[in-house]
Parts: sequence; C-alpha cells; structure tokens
Amino acid sequence: MLVRCVRIISPFGEPVETYPGVTVGAVYPVLEIAYLTDVYYVRIVDDESDGPGSLWSPEMFETVDGHLPTCWSSAMAADGSLRLAPSKWLRPGFWTDCLDRDPVALADYAEGKAAVLADAATP
Repeated sequence: MLVRCVRIISPFGEPVETYPGVTVGAVYPVLEIAYLTDVYYVRIVDDESDGPGSLWSPEMFETVDGHLPTCWSSAMAADGSLRLAPSKWLRPGFWTDCLDRDPVALADYAEGKAAVLADAATP
C-alpha cells in the first residue's frame, strides 16, 4: 500500500508547512494501519527510513496504491480496536519489545518491513 502526503499535521494536531520525516508530495509505503479506541494512525517508512517507521494521521495522505501487502494480517481487540500489519507485529507487547531492542522483536520487525517493501515494489 502506498500513500502520498498531501498535508502535514504535527503530532500536536496542528497543520504545519514542514515536519521532520515527511514531505508534502512524497509517496510512502504503509507498514501498518491501526484504528484504536482513542487514535487512528498509519505507520509509514518515512524520509529517515532507518527506524521503525513513524506514526501519522491518515488525514495527511491520499492513497496512491490500495493493494494491501500479502504479509498483513488483522487483529481486533475486545475494545473494538483494529490493526492491519505483518502478523508477527500484532502480538501484545511487540512495539515495547522493539523499543527495548529485544533481538527477536527486532528480527520480526526487519522481516515484516522487508516483506511490506517487497510487496510494494511488485507491480
């Protein structure tokens, strides 16, 4: 799935002209979509592309290619939240483990990111 940035909304909810990691007009692969009870976001491979991607409001983007990556699975929780991401990323505590530099979580992240990017590159 590819999206184009059409406007930038800062993490504080304000429209801004520029912000580190995203550029208006640039196209980004989507690594994950999450609709949680209190927030809705997309995780993209941002302009820095080194880390775990960055989280942004979907209001900032338009869909360029709506093909869902074949490696994505979905997970719905009892509170009604829904996530679409590589299946290994959907386990409870995955992102905490990534931030704690857990080797298994980092390997699962790298594998999932590579699968999403390979899928996005397929015509």
